[in-house]
Parts: sequence; structure tokens; C-alpha cells
Amino acid sequence: MMKRNILLLISLSIILLRSFASGSVDTQIPVGKDVKGNIYVLIVGNENYKHEESVPFALNDAEVFALYCEKTLGVPEKNIKCLKDVTLNDINHELDWLVSVIGAYNGEAEAIFYYSGHGMPDEDSKEAYLLPIDGYSTSPSSGLSTKLLYKRLGEMPSKRTLVFLDACFSGAKRDGSMLSSSRGVAIKAKSAPIKGNMVVFSAAQGYETAYPYKDCQHGMFTYYILEELNKTGGFVTMGELSDYVIKQVRQTSILENGKNQTPSIMTEINGDEWRKWKLSDAPAKKYETRIASKTREVPLAKAVAGGTINYVMPTYTIEGAGTGIQGTYLVKISMSAKKPGDVSDQDLLRCAVHGVLFRGFSSSEYRQRQRPMAGSALSEQQYADFYNTFFQQSYQQYGQTLSSSRSVIKTGKEYQISAVVSVMKDQLRKDLTQQGVIKSLNSGF
Repeated sequence: MMKRNILLLISLSIILLRSFASGSVDTQIPVGKDVKGNIYVLIVGNENYKHEESVPFALNDAEVFALYCEKTLGVPEKNIKCLKDVTLNDINHELDWLVSVIGAYNGEAEAIFYYSGHGMPDEDSKEAYLLPIDGYSTSPSSGLSTKLLYKRLGEMPSKRTLVFLDACFSGAKRDGSMLSSSRGVAIKAKSAPIKGNMVVFSAAQGYETAYPYKDCQHGMFTYYILEELNKTGGFVTMGELSDYVIKQVRQTSILENGKNQTPSIMTEINGDEWRKWKLSDAPAKKYETRIASKTREVPLAKAVAGGTINYVMPTYTIEGAGTGIQGTYLVKISMSAKKPGDVSDQDLLRCAVHGVLFRGFSSSEYRQRQRPMAGSALSEQQYADFYNTFFQQSYQQYGQTLSSSRSVIKTGKEYQISAVVSVMKDQLRKDLTQQGVIKSLNSGF
């Protein structure tokens, strides 16, 4: 009986952890100062198909990816075309636009192409296709050949071209079953040749399925791209991004689906030069609160009842830093700044309390990831009036930065400042529970 109860508690803990997994990725968007006027982006999200079943969360994938391109990577809004539920003619028309505008820059412009939706194989030639909303999975001519897509993108005189495909080409849907008009047998599509200064990052390979991450309302591949951009403020190389996404998708797919999903990189660029490509020259320094799209399954109207957040948190990372005294967490906070003196101990403490409340953290000291105490960033929006005051001064009584642990490392033109912070988690939970802004452990939260 005791063993059964323990297993039940573990299962409930996992469910609660998952239910708050995606809040900050969709609602707290890193905002940078740099503007990249020479980057052009074409995004396609196909969710609602006429002749095939829908692709869960593809529209949300496209919408949020577009926001990160604009807000985090600094691409002007006018340089971004975000297409939703479009036909083959629509895609080709905007692809013509991308090819034309890149050609006008004579090698000085960069291109990003992103797709979330159905992919399909030609069952005879084994070539891979992107499926528009009016396409048939049994009719290759109704889709966009990746061979043609890569040819057109690869022939552009771009400084560099990045392609992200949250689709699989085995004939499977996001739930792992087969497309309704396919033969019901997974097919290993051939990889189309990659030319030019281009890198293609795909969600899956071979016979695999590109699964959704249901709790996070995204394709799993897209979710982890967004998560890494969120954590780094966009200041990440393609090598770092791909390493992170491949690792997380492989692990999460096994845990969530019991099936393999292995993102892959394709390029003809020799060596590791592509791995050094930076998506942004500097990390975003603040976050912009966003109310999630109405296309999401979870309505967020109640989450903004308490006002608007008027404080700005810098870009930071949080991770466990060992076991503190009873009633505390030890967490390591890392931030970037132009000068070491720009980051004070109070700045680090503020981020630590914020991270414990709304982000959670991982640590080798704990078997499971420590979930956000307040649930997610949605709670931050819901009680914005309270937290506007709390993060002015009140947070200071709930911990201290261990100055002796402070580390300063120069990275390029900036400094990486890190320190261990002790957060009084029990007192923080008690006080905020009394204030009514978080739920007690006894309430089933």
C-alpha cells in the first residue's frame, strides 16, 4: 500500500510539473535592443488541413517563433512574413518574395525559413514534401518538394540561411499515427541535397515522428528552440542551440511518448564553421509580457485580472547550487553586463527570488526539477499589482547573495557575472500564501 501511495505521489508531482512547463516561453518574451535590418524571415504554420487531420499547435508555433525573431533576435516586423494555414500558391508567392529581397542585397542579407505542419513522403520516389492545407498526402504534386525548396534557398546570394522544419517526412502525424490518405506504413524519405551557405535543422529523421509537446502547446522541437532562446536572450550560437534542442527532444520524447525523436542538422558547410553562427550579437536584457494567443487551449483571460507588470527583469539563468540549510534553496544566478559593476548583489538576489517563483530550476541535488513556486509566469500576470510592489523592495528579505561565490568572466565585449544566492523558500511560500498570491502545499497545488 505504501509503495502504491509513493508511486501515486510521484505521478501527481510529474503531472503538476508538466502543467506549468511552458508559461514563461510563451508569455515572457526576451526583448533586445539591437535591430537586424538585413535579416528576412519567412514563417509558415499549417494547422487546419482540408483533407488531412490537423497539426496540433502549429499556428502557435509559427506565431511565437515570429515574436522571438522580432523581439529577441531584432528582426524588424516588416522583414517578417508569418503565413498561417496557407496553400501551395501562398507559400510559393512568399518564397518568391524572400528570394527576391535576399538577391537585392548581393550577399549582405541573411534569411530564415521556418515551417510547422505536415510533411509527407512520395511513396514512389521517397522524396520529402511540405504539405499545404489544401494538399493530399497521396499527391506529391500538391505539396512543396524539399528538394526544390532547398535549391531555391541554397541559390540565394545570402550571407547565411537558416531553415527550421518542425515536421517529419515518414507519413506520420504529430500523434504518431499515419496520415489518413497514406498507406499506414512509415517511409524513410530521402534527404534532399543542401547547397550554399545554408543550415537545415529538422525536427526528426528517418522513420521518426515529430511529436507535439502537449503540455507546452507547441511542437516539441519548436518548444525547445524557444526555450533556449528564452533562457539565453537570443545570445546563442547555432552549435549551442542545436546541441541543446537535440538533447532535450531526445530525452523528452522517450519520457513523454516512449518513442525516439532525433532532430538533425544538414549542411554542406565544411567543418564546424556553422556552429559558430550567432543568432544575436548580444543577449536581450528585459522581458515583455505577452498574453497568449486565443488559439491556445488554455484561456488566459483571468491571468491579467490583477493589472499590468511594470517592472523589467534582466536576462538571467538559474540553476541549483547544492543543498542549503533547512527551509532554503541555494541557486546559482548568471547574468551578462558590459561592466562587472553593473550587476549588484541585490540584482542577483532579485533574479533568484523571481526564478524560484516563476521559472523553477534543475539541480543534481534534486531528483526532479524544482517547479516554480508560484506555478508559472501566468501567476505573475494574474497578481501583477502585488508583484509590482514586491519586486521594488520586499523581495530583499527573502535571501542573500553569497558575495564570496561571485564570479566574473569576460566573454567578448561583455562580462558574465555569476553568484550563489540563498533563498528562504519556506518563509517566501508562507508569506505569499497568506497574501493569497500562491497556493499552499496543502491545497493540492
